[in-house]
Amino acid sequence: MSQQNLEVVQRFADHWNRTGEPLWSEMDPEVVFVIDPGSFVAGTYRGRDGIRTLLRLTADVFDEFQYEFDEFVDAGDAVLALGRIRARGAQSGAVGTQPGAVVFRFSNGRIVLYRSYLRREEALEAARLRE
Repeated sequence: MSQQNLEVVQRFADHWNRTGEPLWSEMDPEVVFVIDPGSFVAGTYRGRDGIRTLLRLTADVFDEFQYEFDEFVDAGDAVLALGRIRARGAQSGAVGTQPGAVVFRFSNGRIVLYRSYLRREEALEAARLRE
C-alpha cells in the first residue's frame, strides 16, 4: 500500500474520533460510503450531502462512535482497516464494541469509496484478499 494512502486512513480515523466528522479534505467530492447491511445506518450514501445524511442518522443512534483500527492491509488501490467500532447508544447510554473493517478505495490520492463491514471475512473477500 502506498504510505500516503495509509497515512490518509489513519488521519481519517483520528479526525473522526476527535470531531465526529470524516476528513472532507481527503475525500473525492463524489465519494460513496456503503455501510454494511447489518448496521443500524445501513445504506449507500453519495457525495457530501449523502455523507451529511449519514452523519445525522448516526447521531440519532449513537452519542459516541469511534474507530479502533489495529491492522492495515495493502489491497492495491485500497487500504483495508481492521479493528472495531466502539459506540454508545443515544437513547440507552449503553456502550458496546463491534468488530469491523473498512475498505478505503483511492483514486488520484483521494478516498473515492468507504465500505464498512461487520465481518472481517467479507471485508477480506471484498478487498480480494484471503487469510
